[in-house]
Amino acid sequence: MRFVLVALLVGLGCSASPPAVVAPMAPGAECPAALAPAPSKEDIVARSHAMLLAFDHADIPALEAAWSDRMLHFEGGKPSTRAEELEGLKKRKAGPPYIATRTWSDESVQIGTDDALFIGKATEVQGGNDSHGGYRYVGWYVLQWARETSPDRQSAWKLRLWTWQKGGQASVRDSWNEIFRNNVGFEKEPNRLLVEVIQGLKPGTALDLAMGQGRNALHLAARGWKTTGIDISDEGIRIAREEAAKRKLTLTTVNANIDDWDFGTEKWDLIAMIYPGDAHIPWIEKSKKGLKAGGTFVLEYFAADPDHPDGSYLPGQLAKLFEGRAFTILRDDLVDDRPDWAMDKARLVRFVARKNR
Repeated sequence: MRFVLVALLVGLGCSASPPAVVAPMAPGAECPAALAPAPSKEDIVARSHAMLLAFDHADIPALEAAWSDRMLHFEGGKPSTRAEELEGLKKRKAGPPYIATRTWSDESVQIGTDDALFIGKATEVQGGNDSHGGYRYVGWYVLQWARETSPDRQSAWKLRLWTWQKGGQASVRDSWNEIFRNNVGFEKEPNRLLVEVIQGLKPGTALDLAMGQGRNALHLAARGWKTTGIDISDEGIRIAREEAAKRKLTLTTVNANIDDWDFGTEKWDLIAMIYPGDAHIPWIEKSKKGLKAGGTFVLEYFAADPDHPDGSYLPGQLAKLFEGRAFTILRDDLVDDRPDWAMDKARLVRFVARKNR
């Protein structure tokens, strides 16, 4: 009798639950598809890595299995659909993989009821060699996976959205290039603290860190300083060079990542650090080494709220960096004034130190 009851239940519905909770199915209706189980975070990371590897090698069957029919790929410009991506892969010529190596960092996964989000930073080297291909990229991937049911009633996790954007120094450079190209949101005249400090100094060699469009470096050059300005923004460098040529000023410019650039030892009579925040403490350490005896260090930036530090300088933070016999602190002021960037009024730190002879 038990087996007859089970058979009856299967004929009426899709489970062997007691008769009281089984609703009769409409004629021609099908049992709902069994949902694909929710993946773990490790599964999503592995799926994401595998999908990109399949794309690198133009593994079309693997990608057809992984991609949703509604998949979109967006890396700037116009988004491309699944069909457009597959068509492009079919036209790809045989050769080395699109990305030869990909190293991951800062990966995170969020899993919902029917979707999962992967975010990861990748350092990549394109296939090829140093003269043809072999380009290097740093960027962030965002991959959205969704649980879908196919027409044949199979449930699976498929890639719905795939995006990439620049990261690392390329992203920083692009951001500053856009700021200087738009030419809004910052002071165009030289920094008032720097102008005041150099009035009492004999011109010598000067280094302007994060020079930007050159407002401070050009002022130093106009006052007789042998000035070098360094910045990651090639747009800022271009503007500074053009203005120096227009004004017939001598200005040395360096387009580089300041983190990696060598300041030298006892090379500069003046180093100006106008508006880089406390994320750049290593620049200060290199400045201390790079200053000549008797040289001057000048810094202005936003002052931090001690309860909510946000990349600004805390009270006494700079003085602590310059404590000891090597330096004399000339100014360590907290003032409410108009900053050179972003807003009309803010609390600022204005700091000046001299390297002792």
